[in-house]
Amino acid sequence: MIKKAVLVAMGIVLTGCLITVDSDSRPLQTVWNETDVTRLQIGESDLDWVETTFGHPVTKLSYADGSEIWKYRNRWEKDIEVGLFLVFSVDLEEERTETLSIEFTDGVVSNYWIEEARF
Repeated sequence: MIKKAVLVAMGIVLTGCLITVDSDSRPLQTVWNETDVTRLQIGESDLDWVETTFGHPVTKLSYADGSEIWKYRNRWEKDIEVGLFLVFSVDLEEERTETLSIEFTDGVVSNYWIEEARF
């Protein structure tokens, strides 16, 4: 009888130690995708093509030498819920931003890069 009581008590305690994790990611703002970026041609793609393909940039930077950098941003939000069954639950939120920067020299793409930030 004591063995059964101990086994039941251990079963209850061990059930309370189950860890649950739930994750959900959703886009907040999507302007570009990897396929669009692969179509950028250094030395060939011009300002008009980029604006037609990506739309108006979030930021335009102009420099004294005539070069420009246009920036486009994608933003995602990720919710993560971690719980210790029947004891506590913690909700975490993370925002991820990817910035595509396109540099133009004489109206033609001379460079581009992607930066990622997490908040």
